[in-house]
Amino acid sequence: MSDFATACPSASKGFCLVLSAPSGTGKTTVGELLTAGDSTIVRSVSMTTRTKRPNEQDGVDYHFVSPDEFKEKIRQGAFLEWAEVYDGVLYGTPRETVERVIRSGSVALLVIDVQGGRAVKAIFPEAVLVFLVPPSLDTLSRRLRQRGLETDEQIQKRLSKARAEMKYLPAYDYGVGNDEGEQQSTVDAIRGIIAAERRRISRWEPQ
Repeated sequence: MSDFATACPSASKGFCLVLSAPSGTGKTTVGELLTAGDSTIVRSVSMTTRTKRPNEQDGVDYHFVSPDEFKEKIRQGAFLEWAEVYDGVLYGTPRETVERVIRSGSVALLVIDVQGGRAVKAIFPEAVLVFLVPPSLDTLSRRLRQRGLETDEQIQKRLSKARAEMKYLPAYDYGVGNDEGEQQSTVDAIRGIIAAERRRISRWEPQ
């Protein structure tokens, strides 16, 4: 066997993949499609103080907790990152779960906002940050209204935040468009990013 063949890795180290996007861009659905049928991509389930929606399951979509429970987790240092997002609602990424996935050699998928993405990158410099780019703010506004989950005032707040979030695009490693009806193309593009990142020599496990 050649030296080149023996140098090739049998496995690569695990890492974080952060998926961020303005609300309504479809990051939750894209995250679900990424993990479907691929046991090496494990989505970290965030913790939140917001009210559970009718179609959501506790422990699957989010860990739903009271503000007091969340604040106790902050005091315990249990979060990799956390933030107050809309109207006092808190979101956080449990640290222990993410570290366990990385140790196993898998990809820890974090579907979080740009503030959280930057915090994760500061802790894990080797994390890969992917930003889902909406076709336009008009399209984003229409998607949010079609969901029918919020008032006009709340939607305007989200659109204002989306404009601010787009300014953080240069801080991300990759940008992937997510047009309506093209989610599978978006997923395929991100799978390609993951495949390339797994081939980084710095991620090779020693033989």
